[in-house]
Order: sequence, then structure tokens, then C-alpha cells
Amino acid sequence: MRQYIFGLLTLLCMTALVAGMPPEAGQINFDRLDCRWTFGNHESISMYRRIGGRSTGGMEGSARWLQEWHHWFDSEACTRTMQELGLNMLHCRFYKGLGWEFEKKDFPNVKQFVANCHKHDIRALAYVQFATLYYEVMQNEVPDLADWAAVDENGRKRTYGTSYFRWMPCINAPGFEPYLKRMVEIALTEGGFDGIMFDNCFAPACYCRRCAALFREYLAGEPDPESRFGIPTVDHVLPPPPPAKNAFGEVRDPIFQRWIEFRCGRMTALFRRLYLAGKACKPSAIMTGNVANVRRANMAYNTALNVPDQRSNFDILISQSGNEPGMDGDHIINRVREFKLAQAMDSHILALSDADAGISSRAQAKYVLALVEDAVFGGIPTDRTVMKPDPQMVSRELIEARKPLLARFNAMVQSGRKGLRRPTYAPIKVLYSRESVMFSEQSYRAIVGTEEILLRNHLAYGLLLTDAGRDLTIPDDCEVLLVSDQRCLSDGQVDALLRFTKGGGRLLITGESGLYDEHYARRKTGPFEQLKGSKGAVCRPEVDALPKIDGGWTIKVGAPINGGRRLLADLASIWTSAIRITAPPVVFAEIKRSPTGATVHLINYASEPVAEGVRLELEETWPAIGSCTFAAPMEGRSPAQVLVSAAASGRRTIALPAFADYAAIELPQP
Repeated sequence: MRQYIFGLLTLLCMTALVAGMPPEAGQINFDRLDCRWTFGNHESISMYRRIGGRSTGGMEGSARWLQEWHHWFDSEACTRTMQELGLNMLHCRFYKGLGWEFEKKDFPNVKQFVANCHKHDIRALAYVQFATLYYEVMQNEVPDLADWAAVDENGRKRTYGTSYFRWMPCINAPGFEPYLKRMVEIALTEGGFDGIMFDNCFAPACYCRRCAALFREYLAGEPDPESRFGIPTVDHVLPPPPPAKNAFGEVRDPIFQRWIEFRCGRMTALFRRLYLAGKACKPSAIMTGNVANVRRANMAYNTALNVPDQRSNFDILISQSGNEPGMDGDHIINRVREFKLAQAMDSHILALSDADAGISSRAQAKYVLALVEDAVFGGIPTDRTVMKPDPQMVSRELIEARKPLLARFNAMVQSGRKGLRRPTYAPIKVLYSRESVMFSEQSYRAIVGTEEILLRNHLAYGLLLTDAGRDLTIPDDCEVLLVSDQRCLSDGQVDALLRFTKGGGRLLITGESGLYDEHYARRKTGPFEQLKGSKGAVCRPEVDALPKIDGGWTIKVGAPINGGRRLLADLASIWTSAIRITAPPVVFAEIKRSPTGATVHLINYASEPVAEGVRLELEETWPAIGSCTFAAPMEGRSPAQVLVSAAASGRRTIALPAFADYAAIELPQP
């Protein structure tokens, strides 16, 4: 009977899909500025017990009060507390990967928690584990589970990090995808959930016979393998082994390039099918996925994810990292790069930067900063630690400390909504080439280094995504385009950049940009050498000197060497900013501009307040007097008019008061 019902529901879902029911990604009914994401107890008791040690939320898996805490979390007292704090969205436990026949015994408790969430106006998304098969339990339900497991190049089962009891799946195993779809169907049709959160959306390379055969089938689509690969047939090709120590470097091996693209393509197609399956069952479902840090180096190879390819596969991208905002030596830890990629993808993003095992001293000290960074740069405001496990069930001390801060933040968002909603002003565009980032560590590092120079010098920028399979369209609001050592560009992309310059566009090209095609095959000459000496274009072979970049769990970028003066001078030679900001490097800016005005948002990442001396310089077309105001809302300082004076250069100058964490300056539109 169960199989019959499942089959009937699947048929109905597919009928709805054919009828065109599912909307495109992003068409979901929620306002990120009204959203307050929080911790939702997304782990099962069995998961905590099996680990035994400290895990999600700082909970000890062997704690004698674990079951009591689970019972309390499912109660209305928990969701009432969330509502009192203004928290209204979360993902909570549903399916961890131990097998549904085992986990469904907890389903009544989960459904009660979801009902309590809805009673207190909280949206609940079902946690669905993507990358783990707990074989010790799940084999009771799926006897051939071993066939679902990914294997490494030596034929050994891949495990989730040091958790030897968690196999990682082969995404091409015939039973894997239908099982996940069944979890989606149960969550959305029986559980009452508002959506799905796939966790750990990554897949390391699998070397099973099935994947090897599929890879050869993929390679067979190459019309001239001898010209492309140097071999007359691909019938005997094996998936290439991983590089030594998983080093990134420069990927020029054509078979290895195709191995990366093959795996990314399979993952993209899989997540598209899962997205559509969820929408077919419940069109209003919010489909989300934790893809880890979206700006981590070498993601395409390590995880089989090229993040920009996922723009239509998730309503919300979850980017989990160690990027808790604040200072670490001379490193300005932030999530701005993650937000910039989401802006370019036109995607909603939840940038989780909390430590699963507890609250770091930096996160606690700069608690307000993370919320403000979310609101200003386009993220979903999140407090994922206030509801963390505690022997009192929840820490009353932490709640009482954060309640007034959350209330002040909510008031800030409400009063500053107009300035936060305006479109991001990004006259500088930084080209983000899919193939360059996928195949070249130097290209990845060049983008990150360029962004660090722009951020520390308060220059408004955005990323311009491009891939070799589509026409490169440069938007009208691009005043200057930076192409920083983007090596792997197609003929069409090169032609588009040359047309942009000939049409009067400003272009700054560095390094070996375009010296290679999209397959990292070298051209006879650099295609942009013809631009040397051109008005409005700078083309130089030198790459801006890069500091050390740590692209791991926490992305750490050192201060630009020589302050990035070469890049700044080249920019100044071809372009003048309408708004100049003078401030310490630890202050990052985001400018939002619309036909009715502009808002300059300034965020201070240092622990010390920003002293007086910060100023804005505006083009002379800006009004000399008017409704220019300064506010530091998280300090309780309401908007107050500031004086606009005329400088000798003819530009308007605004001197700003000191502030602690965040300041917003409202400017009338010239």
C-alpha cells in the first residue's frame, strides 16, 4: 500500500511538472529583510549519540540531558521563545541519512515541532542529508547500500571526513536519487514543511565502474578526440587520479578538465531535478542547499560544484564557512565576497558563519556586525546561536543579552528599509570567468586579490559572471571593467571585450588574461595587446602583487602589497568615481543607489570605533545643500543632517562623525 501511495503521488507530481507548475528559482514569497533565520535542531538524537563528542550547537553527544533537550526543543515553549525574539525561519531535523525506516519513528515529534513553528509564524524547512549514508543502520533498509557508496581511486569507500561510519554517496548510483526524492515528497506532503534544506551539497570524485563508464560516454561526445585529447578513441580512458595532496594549480590536462566538467554537470543536473521535484509536490516550497563556502578555491574539482551553475537550482543558497566578521591580525574576515557572488547570480543567500560547536570570542564580540553585514550586502539576517543547546534547555543569559540587540537591529531595518532595498551601485565590474576559476588557481587568486584592493579602498564593485558557453553581455551600468588575470577566455568573450572598448567602455586588463582559450590552450599572441596605448584601456602583463590567500574554511586575505597602488593608479587613469570615500581600510562600503537617492553604508570590522576624519567626496553635480543625513542606528543615533561643503576641486565634501560598527549616509539624487 505504501509503495502504491508513493507511486500515485509521484505520478501526480510529474503531471504537475509537465503542466508547467514549478516556478523559476527566486520566485518565492519572502522578503529577506523580514527574515530572521535561527538554529532549528537539525540533528537527530542518534547522530549525536553516534558521534559521542562535541557536535552541532556545541552539544555533547554523550550528554545525559540530550533527550530532555530534544523534548524541550519540540515544545511550544521553544517556538514561543523564538517568536518573542523575532526569529521566523529555520531548518530542522527530518532525514539525517540513517535510513527512513529507522528515522521515521521520530517523525511524529518532528511534525509536532513544525506545527508549533507555524503556530508562532516560523517557517520550517526539512533538513535532508545529501552527502552521508550511515551504513551501520541504513543497510537494514537498503541491502545493496554498498553500491550507493562512492569509492576513491584505490577502490576504498569514501567516508565523511574522519567519520568512518558515514559513507559518502555515488550520485550516479541508480537508487540514490529516487531515495532523496522520496524524502522530499514525504517532507512536503506529510510533514507540513515549508521547504527543503539539502545539507552538504558536495560530491568528491567517485571511481566506481559506473562512473568510469558514464565518463567515457560523456567523452564520446567529443567529435575529434585526437585533436582535442591527442588520442584516437576514448573507449579505454579511465577517470584521472587526484592531484598530489589535492593541489589546485593550473589544470591543463584536457582529460582532467573534462573530468571536472563531467562531475559538475552531473551534480547540476541532479540538483535541478531535485528542485523541480520539490516544486512539483509543493509549488510554494523553498528549496535550499548548503553548498559550503561559495568562494572557496577549487570547488569545482573538490566538490563537483561550480556555484554559478546552480543559480536556477535553489531558492536560497546556504554558504557555510568560518567567515565570522571581524579582525584576525591584519586579516579582515568577512562574507562580502560570498554576497557579491550571490548578487551577480541574482540569488538569495544565507551566509552561515557561526561555529557549529559553539560561539567563538570573535563572533560574540562582533555579534551586531554579522547581522548588519547580512542586511547591507544582501544576505538573510541570522542568529543561529541564540537557541543553541544548554543544560537550561536554552541559555537565558544569552537570550536576555541578545534580545535588546535584536530589537534594535529590527528597528534599524524597519527605519532604514528604503536605503537597504535600493539596488547595489557597482560602477566597477570584476570579470568572473567560469573556466578561468575552474582551471586556474592564479585566475582565482587574481580575482580575490583585486576584490581585497577594492574593498579596503571603499570602491563600489560587483562581479560579472561569464562562461564560454554563452554570449558575454556587459551591462549598461558598467563604467569600468576589470579583467584580472582571467586566462581562459573564448573567442566570443575576447571579441565582446574588444567591442566594449571600441564602443567607449573603460577596460583594465592584467596578467595573462585571454592568452588561452576556454580549454587553457595557448593562443599565438595575447589578444588584448592591440589595446596598448588605447584611450580608455589599460593592458599590462603584470599581475597585481598578491598577498597570501588562505581559501579554506575561513578565507583569510592579507593586506594588499603596497596597498594595491598600481591597480588604483591604473583605475584613476581611465575612470573617476562619482562617490569617493576616505576611511580606514578596516571600513568596508556598500553603496545603494536609485532614481530617488543613494545610501552609503559603512561597516567597521575593527574592535575600535572609527574616529572622526571619514569623509565622502561627491561629483559637483550633487546638491550643495539638502537632505544629506548621517545615522548610526545600532548605537541609537537617529538620522541627523550633515553639512555638505564645496572643495577646491569643485567636488562636494561631507565630513562624517565618529561611529562604532555601522553608519548609513543618505544622499539626495543629483
